[in-house]
Amino acid sequence: MFNVNYKIAHITLLADDEQNMRSFYRDMLGLVERKKAKNQFSYAFTNQDQPFLTLTFTGRKPLKQRQGLYHFALLFPDKASLASLIERLILSEYPLGTGDHDVSEAFYLNDPNGNGIELYHDRPTELWEWDQGFVKMGTKAVDVLSLLQTKQADWSGFPVGMTIGHLHFVGDSVHKGDAFFITMLQMSLTAKITESAHFYAHNAYHHHHAYNTWFGPNVARRRSDENGLVDWTILVDKQLFTILQHSLHDQNHSTQSSQICLVDPFGSRLLINEDYANQM
Repeated sequence: MFNVNYKIAHITLLADDEQNMRSFYRDMLGLVERKKAKNQFSYAFTNQDQPFLTLTFTGRKPLKQRQGLYHFALLFPDKASLASLIERLILSEYPLGTGDHDVSEAFYLNDPNGNGIELYHDRPTELWEWDQGFVKMGTKAVDVLSLLQTKQADWSGFPVGMTIGHLHFVGDSVHKGDAFFITMLQMSLTAKITESAHFYAHNAYHHHHAYNTWFGPNVARRRSDENGLVDWTILVDKQLFTILQHSLHDQNHSTQSSQICLVDPFGSRLLINEDYANQM
């Protein structure tokens, strides 16, 4: 498919444990916190950025694992700034996992509600290996000491140029993932882990989204009052927006002139907005 503008702009999570959650995002990570309403706070990377995350503190802990967001991934513009935050987390003894995925170096952690977060930087695209439309993505340990040596300053907050790099979901059937991301959202399949996880992207990125079945085939959807993903918003250019409008209308989905609203395979809402600020 032709190149498009595709940006994951925002996610909304239902949450509880307000004190520890706010402390984690505001004080541990250093995000800019703004109160939106009673029991609701938003978080931006810098004072100049629009919020990318909203927490609504009216949720409750689920009794079992649920379908929905597996993790959201924050993409750093450079290795050095990622190293600064990782050093801070290590010195704070915050539990971390790692994954060198060939195309990127990633660190994994959970917030106090158990939401998965990936912190990563991409290696230069010329180093990515493609074969018949699939990108090589392995998993091995990150050389943490080597990464930390790239640090240029102590952590003082997120740098300019941060984005949500991708959203990784968990469900009960990769076929549902293919139907949603490939058929409905017009994305390409870029990688597989056997038949348990599929990865999808526009513009030959390694993945904007992933769908796995690692909680088993009987995992249920999140209940509306349980913690987890409520909605997510993407921005696309006019050309892709028009294509999606026509395609989804033909599939009997309701579309509007300024926004497309869908229910994703996990029961949360996807809002698709045309991004007038960044036309191709």
